[in-house]
Amino acid sequence: MKTRYKVVAGVAILATVAGSTVANSLLTKPEYITATTSAASIKQLALAGDTISGFTIQGIPDGMGSYRNEDGTITLLSVHEVPSYGAIGALAKAADKGKTIQGTSITKLVLNKAGDRALAASDFVKTWSFYNYNTKTYQDTAIGAAPKTQTLGMDNFISRFCSATLVQAGGLLFKDGATTYGYDGPVFLSGEEDGDSGYGRGFAFDMDGNGINLPRMGLASWENLMPNLKPGKNTVVMGNEDGDAINSQLFMYVGTKTTTGTFADKAGLTNGDLHVMSIPNIANDNAFRATYGKNKAVDVTFAKTIWDADMKTQQADHDAKSTEMSRVEDGEWDPINPNVFYFLTTESNKDPGATKPNPATPSVSRDGGGLWKLTFVDGQKPELGAKLELLLDGTEEPYLSKPDNLAVTSDGIVLIQEDPGKNDLVARIVAFRVKDAKLATIAQFNPDHFTTGGSKFMTTDEESSGIIDVTSMLAKPGDTTKYFYFNSQVHTAGAYTARPDLTAKSSSGQKRFNEKTLEGGGFYRLAISDWKTVFGS
Repeated sequence: MKTRYKVVAGVAILATVAGSTVANSLLTKPEYITATTSAASIKQLALAGDTISGFTIQGIPDGMGSYRNEDGTITLLSVHEVPSYGAIGALAKAADKGKTIQGTSITKLVLNKAGDRALAASDFVKTWSFYNYNTKTYQDTAIGAAPKTQTLGMDNFISRFCSATLVQAGGLLFKDGATTYGYDGPVFLSGEEDGDSGYGRGFAFDMDGNGINLPRMGLASWENLMPNLKPGKNTVVMGNEDGDAINSQLFMYVGTKTTTGTFADKAGLTNGDLHVMSIPNIANDNAFRATYGKNKAVDVTFAKTIWDADMKTQQADHDAKSTEMSRVEDGEWDPINPNVFYFLTTESNKDPGATKPNPATPSVSRDGGGLWKLTFVDGQKPELGAKLELLLDGTEEPYLSKPDNLAVTSDGIVLIQEDPGKNDLVARIVAFRVKDAKLATIAQFNPDHFTTGGSKFMTTDEESSGIIDVTSMLAKPGDTTKYFYFNSQVHTAGAYTARPDLTAKSSSGQKRFNEKTLEGGGFYRLAISDWKTVFGS
């Protein structure tokens, strides 16, 4: 696709922090995560605290998307999961004091043509447009936009962008005879995962960094918003709610592509109806497990629900019409079959099998959650029906612990990233082969950094995230290697603790560095040379 952005050459290896110099040694940067199979290799692109083209990389990276620029370089976009509360929220508010819009952000990295080195970095978002529930119009500030009945009003803080989806140019375009409907450029989507008591708005961005609130997606604790790419006039978007373990929903938005309006209007993201998944005679995730177990396809329906109300009122309607799921995490449409949607639940609501400890670490708590497959009769016409199947129930070796983000490959592999939380289970990336249900570990965080008593201990709260398949973008003719981008989250209060390679001359410099970076983390390219080696056959 074409873009107007210019590439700024060169990577700075020195950052100025409160008047002092912080060295980013290319030789001594910490390795947070490493490959666990000879078929995988991981190349570090950047770490939180690096300064690239004058821009300091922030921590807590999460959902990502990428596209190739006209000059052959690659743009990599990443949201940052910055909360409005707690120690990190306090750091963010200090760093953003006085800004019109505070909180979470989106970083734009420009990579070289090979896609393995960062050339430039910048803040992606240029403008915001918020829906005012009272005037039914859009405005450039969130202040006063909340429903009058909203207990906690939406202010100028954008909280916790979580997973994300980038639709490539043409993915939201449809030609019907002589008329072309939709938007021809790329679109980047994400939402706020701010809990059931928060705000939980969905957003879309064009590649000029213009963001628009998507009210018809509803208010929820969003993990991700994922448009179906099957050609058609309808715009079908799955919405995953990572809320409470006994009160989360799988949503579906259905809109219509148009020929006029903003990029979001044309893409059909602003005129549709919202629905929630319901399974006949099944109240929740636990009941599905007890009634059907694994590998049984069960009919589901999607009930129309409300979006134009305060969050409490919306939630009541969502709850009444849906089957409750246990924290619906990331999802992705099958790149080969656009009628199939895979998603994860990161918990099982204390299912005995899913919460049974890993025999290798019997003292460490876990919840294996679930991997689900939703198959529509027609992804463009969801009203024709769908079936839901539980593929993994958390009992399988190597005993997943809170599966969070995923990527689905064109050759039938699901890559699963763990977020075990604050315990001594060291987070992994695990591959699942759909055709024979084989599982294998691909990568793992460094125990020296992320186990209590580790020789280079940082925290027991680490995870990888944001994984996307970029094989079609990076593989050259004849190259059978599979390529992915992903990131890491190192949950320290600021990046200084996560960067033992950095030196600062003053405590005030460290404080300002932590305010700028918020947490640790990094960006990576993952290469898989051979799936047979990964799975052992």
